[in-house]
Amino acid sequence: MAVAETPDIAGPWYGTFSPAGTPIEISVIFQNTGDSWVGSLVLADGRAIRLKEIRPTGSSVSFSLDAPQAKASFKGALSADRSELIGEFVQDPTRFPLKLSRNPSAAIPNSLPQIDANELIAIMTSLNGPLSERPFVPPVTHPAIGYGVRPARDPIAKLVADIAAGKVHLKFDGEQGYLRSLLDALDIPVESQMVVFSKTSVQGDAIGPQNPRVLYFNDSVVVGSVRGGFIEVAAQDPELGASFYTLLQQPVDNPLLLKRDGCLGCHLTRNSLDIPGMIVRSVYAAPNGAPINPLGSHLLDHRTPLQQRWGGWYVTGKSGSMRHLGNGVVSDPTKPESMVTDATLNLETLKGKFDTDAYLSPYSDIVALMVFNHQMHMMNLMTRVAWDYRVAAMLEAEIGKPNDVIEQQLRDDIVEFVDYLLFVKEAPLAGRIQGVSGFAEKFASQGPSDSKGRSLRQFDLEHRLMRYPCSYMIYAPAFDGMPARAKQAIYARMRDVLKRFTPEDRDAVLDILHDTKSDF
Repeated sequence: MAVAETPDIAGPWYGTFSPAGTPIEISVIFQNTGDSWVGSLVLADGRAIRLKEIRPTGSSVSFSLDAPQAKASFKGALSADRSELIGEFVQDPTRFPLKLSRNPSAAIPNSLPQIDANELIAIMTSLNGPLSERPFVPPVTHPAIGYGVRPARDPIAKLVADIAAGKVHLKFDGEQGYLRSLLDALDIPVESQMVVFSKTSVQGDAIGPQNPRVLYFNDSVVVGSVRGGFIEVAAQDPELGASFYTLLQQPVDNPLLLKRDGCLGCHLTRNSLDIPGMIVRSVYAAPNGAPINPLGSHLLDHRTPLQQRWGGWYVTGKSGSMRHLGNGVVSDPTKPESMVTDATLNLETLKGKFDTDAYLSPYSDIVALMVFNHQMHMMNLMTRVAWDYRVAAMLEAEIGKPNDVIEQQLRDDIVEFVDYLLFVKEAPLAGRIQGVSGFAEKFASQGPSDSKGRSLRQFDLEHRLMRYPCSYMIYAPAFDGMPARAKQAIYARMRDVLKRFTPEDRDAVLDILHDTKSDF
């Protein structure tokens, strides 16, 4: 008798199921441990339920799990090309179909179907205003964009390929699990650690002042982690915007970074300029960390006054006489002024709020926070302006001529982009900012530097964030990935705007860029 072949089901599968009539995004992970299989069913909020009795035989696959209400099971079969797993999910007395796919794109929101070029132009030209007010009309899957259609080229996509090829091995180490190993693999400094105690994450139920979430970042990737939860990752593709991933904190031979397009429910909104992007907020938090929504919140970037920043965040370091919303909670939900903050939180005081010894660093550095605030909006602008240019180019090719209104929108994009790139409306500082984690020194040392040793990563921290008023993100892969026409317009606008700067600032920025940016 022939022995049935064991199918290769290893890796992530994506789908939705509707146990109560409401579609729920799920992912299923299968991993081979030699003679047996292990796996997890991952819910939209990142909770993972371990799979049991995984049996792949021939084209059939079955497993069971202990669901929250009762034991459940699945029986299905692979499609002929092995790209789909179709079957029935049973949780007595309920039975419903479940289809899983190797492709996660089904979870990507598609605000409009593909529409005629003239109709799309009519909608786009009916809108005006800055990018925060002018929606991005085409769906993210539009041929000019291809989000979820074209393969991602972000740093996590590359890391996933390196792990699969055996070039990188993530190490599970104690309570921090894969966190330190992941940061090392992505070249993200521990000194960038920022600590958030507000419940403003998909893992909000686990977050609070005594169990805060930590964030780490470099120029392209943000990594978040919650003790007792999982690792979250947002990585910027040079052309597609941010992709989102999770890494379960379960020790296995080959850990998987799971693509999570369900994150776009929050990260593809007006607050992210209608592209898959980053959102940083300051909230008024209750004593348990829950944001008090009636009191509002503040979106953060370098234009935000310091006194509105970092509600729901811990902040270590010094800000002189300048106040901010960090380190405090609101005792009376009807009065935001009842928030008691401490702008000069020291290490000993922070240890009294949560167990700092359980984290990779005891700090939530104020300089890292300021850089992060600047960078996240800069990343969104790079993606949004590039998308506007790509869609405009495709529409021009289809119609045979440019549209005057869309061309004006592109010019407006460049004005907004360059003003932000050159810190034109940056909130001024009224005192000396001092970090404590070593982040400032490590960040400033990265360069690149010009022939005089000057770098766009060098800090001022007394009157403004950076010593030289041009964003270091001009070196980011997402900037280099912008359409050539957009970059040419950016460079031309930069030279015009720099004429208004002091001769010292203007000459320094131009010299640095001429020495370090080959296409400038």
